[in-house]
Amino acid sequence: MFEKTKRKGMLRHSAVWGVIAAAVIGLANTTSAQAQSIRQDVGASERINLAGQLSTLSQRIIASACNLDAGIAVAESNAVLQISADQFGRISDALLYGNRGFGILGEESRPRTLRVIEDLNEAWNPLLERAVATDVAANDPGQIGALADQSGPLMESANILVSEITGQYADPVSLLHADALLIDLAGRQRTLAGQMSKDVCLIASGVNEASAKAELEQTIKLYDDTLLALRNGLESVGVRPPPTQEIADGLQFVVEEWSAIQPFLDRSLAGESLDEAARQRVYLAFLGMEARMNNVVFMYAKNSKLGN
Repeated sequence: MFEKTKRKGMLRHSAVWGVIAAAVIGLANTTSAQAQSIRQDVGASERINLAGQLSTLSQRIIASACNLDAGIAVAESNAVLQISADQFGRISDALLYGNRGFGILGEESRPRTLRVIEDLNEAWNPLLERAVATDVAANDPGQIGALADQSGPLMESANILVSEITGQYADPVSLLHADALLIDLAGRQRTLAGQMSKDVCLIASGVNEASAKAELEQTIKLYDDTLLALRNGLESVGVRPPPTQEIADGLQFVVEEWSAIQPFLDRSLAGESLDEAARQRVYLAFLGMEARMNNVVFMYAKNSKLGN
């Protein structure tokens, strides 16, 4: 689909604009007083990156629980589920209290940001308890349906946090708005990958099929459009082309994997059943795409400190 979109030479602005607008609104919340008060890098790009990872984890955990429940890629889905559950807590703590290992210096003090993190943790805890209780190959639609029902609210809370932190820490001193936008958009691609992985599993498992298909169709378009914007730039909305060859190479890997799994997504939307091998292929492919985009976000963050 990516190549097809590229050949047409058109970008569905309305789809990707919603994501970009959300990021820009967050950036607009930064005042000149805030910019002047921040005279050193306290981990601005790292905070935006980690907040985005919480959004990704909200979808990855449900996708992993769904595949574990279906007996798909059991070793991988179980490991990813457990690791992701631990990651969520560690990242949340880092955003609250700082973590030099993550590149975050100092505790969070802004009341509004603290409140959003608290709201996210309150939404997260019930889902975590249920997700880690998933049994292997239980084929329990009630269990997975309950998790899926919490997916939207949890991701919404996580995205609010991303917007708040982007607006708070993007400033001309430590992080240019153009760099913050790239970090945010690339980070959202990780979340969209987890979201599609979740939806494919829900459809194949017969859980919330209608809503999962609608969400999958919408997310495919948004992922495709945003990937094109990141790959080639979209000057009209302030998205720059890849600033380094390493970032361009990372995006190219995602483009190729994205093209390879597109037929499976089309089959899922068409109501065709996916066998165990196909479901495993999709799940592992999206994990790989998440990992590569995570590396791309890291490179964007690193490049932002160089002033390029």
